[in-house]
Amino acid sequence: MKESPRRLDIMKDEQMNPEAAPRLSRKRARADSVLQPVSDNDLNKGSVPTEDRRGNPPIWANTRQQVVDAIDWYRSMQGGVAHSNKRCTGFLVDGDNGGRSVMTDEAIITRVGGGSTKDGEGNLSLKKDQSPDGVIITAVMTSMQEHQLVGVVIGSNNKLLNIKIPHRYCVLDWFIITDVWSERIGKFAGYRLRLEKLDWSTKGWWTGSDTQKSLQPGNVHEGSVPNPPVRTCGECGLPSKQIYAEPGWMCLQPTCSQFWKIGGKEPSPAAPFVYNPGFLNNRLSTHLDSHDPGALAQIFDRNLEPSLGSADREEWKGIVCPHCHKCIQRITWDAWDCSNDPARGPNETCNYRVERKIREIPLDSLVRGVKPYLPKQLECTIAPAIDRLTYAPYETRIYEIPGGGWITHFVANDQINGRPSGPNDLFDRLQKLDLGLRRYPLTNSQVPGTLTCHFAVNYGVPYKYVVSVNSKAFSEAPTEILTALGRLSWATEQAVKRSGGEYQPPNELLALGYFEQMKIGFHDDGEKDLGPTIATLSLGSRSRMFVRMKAKYYYGVGDGGSHTIDDPILPGCLKERERWALKPDFEAKKLTQPEYKQRLAALVGGKGKKEPPKLLRLELKHGDLVVMHGAGLQKYFEHSVQPDNGLRFALTARYIETSDKADLEKGSFRLDQHQVYDGH
Repeated sequence: MKESPRRLDIMKDEQMNPEAAPRLSRKRARADSVLQPVSDNDLNKGSVPTEDRRGNPPIWANTRQQVVDAIDWYRSMQGGVAHSNKRCTGFLVDGDNGGRSVMTDEAIITRVGGGSTKDGEGNLSLKKDQSPDGVIITAVMTSMQEHQLVGVVIGSNNKLLNIKIPHRYCVLDWFIITDVWSERIGKFAGYRLRLEKLDWSTKGWWTGSDTQKSLQPGNVHEGSVPNPPVRTCGECGLPSKQIYAEPGWMCLQPTCSQFWKIGGKEPSPAAPFVYNPGFLNNRLSTHLDSHDPGALAQIFDRNLEPSLGSADREEWKGIVCPHCHKCIQRITWDAWDCSNDPARGPNETCNYRVERKIREIPLDSLVRGVKPYLPKQLECTIAPAIDRLTYAPYETRIYEIPGGGWITHFVANDQINGRPSGPNDLFDRLQKLDLGLRRYPLTNSQVPGTLTCHFAVNYGVPYKYVVSVNSKAFSEAPTEILTALGRLSWATEQAVKRSGGEYQPPNELLALGYFEQMKIGFHDDGEKDLGPTIATLSLGSRSRMFVRMKAKYYYGVGDGGSHTIDDPILPGCLKERERWALKPDFEAKKLTQPEYKQRLAALVGGKGKKEPPKLLRLELKHGDLVVMHGAGLQKYFEHSVQPDNGLRFALTARYIETSDKADLEKGSFRLDQHQVYDGH
């Protein structure tokens, strides 16, 4: 039986000739005693965590997004493995590491994420065999083969160390991946790996002062620990290391019939698993080039830089505080502020702040010479009705969304944009104002503490979209906001009256600011008191707006696999005709709810479905207005906006029903004659 090259590569590192590789010139302490086989229970006894550790982390954070924003090698908001260019660059060890996981002073053994689901107790378990060709497994294998440096972050939910982690997330050090192998994990074959601290000449900050009494991989001199035995499987003919002293050697090739077996039988999951000390304490790093791995992150005083910045990606990345070493996100439009942290702890006292105003960006640099989108990038499944006369000089494109309503796109031009107090003037003047734009925590994020990927400020009646935003009264609004409100009111009135609806003047305006690569993901504006109409004015960089049916209506099945009870079976949904044929039997009680759910799932598929297709891809240029009208648009559909690179403002107005006196006062406004817009 032959194996693929990738599976052979799993065993590559123990074949290395130690004499042929350069060695690190580091002092090695002699072992205090002969090392015995050690179980994961011996290494991580689960005693009460202690504050007694050797030092403090070089970098830390209160939220995962703070880590992701500030540290280049860890760009992963979910899962343990961060990867780029098919290589693992960072690793997070937090709450669920899987059984048989251990951490010593200088080595980590844990599972490789991916292909898992949470059980009833919230623990991750594999739902199928992990493939060696998967993105994550490929990345960790490639990094192992190339001896790629991997930064490691530990979370405070990790129970493998007997010390108290001082912050929610703490950077450990540079590590290398020495081994990747497959084991039986529950019912399925899953991958695990061993990480080894690169610099073992000194103890890590996370080691306790009592480590002299426990197993110390750092106290291993060359030759004191034999290499783990490597045996060739008689069935598949491929080599595997002996990971465990007990229950003993097993073939680790998941396609082999003798995989994870001893004497033809799999060991009991309840059997003691004792690590082979030659595997646990072997030192690959002694044979690597002694190049300087570099800093874990750049840490310097950003106040030494110019006080004016741009709107590019670097300007809204996080930084590491040079005083307390916390990862700081850019939460406000014009500053990094260590104290401005929604997750700030009660014992944090650092007030480091970097003021960074945005230098004025000429509009021409954003709108002139822009490469046109390809036809596929603007592909729509619904053709618009085009009107070049009624609202001239605007060109109007009206999209009727079956079951939803209408989207009216007022396409602007140089004549419209260049008029006094028009879009050109608004863009220039908004850059000079301090609107109080900031990023807010998402209300329903899977990762706690995640901030929006845009800056926001709200005027008028309080409004909750994907976040809760503090609202200012229109009486506090600068004239530029009221001027924009005048244009949005005009567009709303025209679009609603054309569709035969009743016009309600907006009483709320949400202003969003985007730096380079910022965006707003798919969402709806379906607050319960929200009116059926939303209007948006785009200023600055070009963007694309996408509209699609919500997944639970496109498939008729929600995230949990249950059928959508109020399913209207909209035109264009998946298996539309078949679902219409099935629904009457359910409504007539010829099918029970479980039977209907089973039949529906058979039609549209279960979990793991693809995202619904996009119905509309609209190009929004500087000065364009878009009006969405119809309650069904927010109930059954969702939209997102992806700007091109460059500064962009989006001002969105709507009517929100409220009986609160204070909110009514906030939403009250009167436009002067220069702020009222007539469409020219």
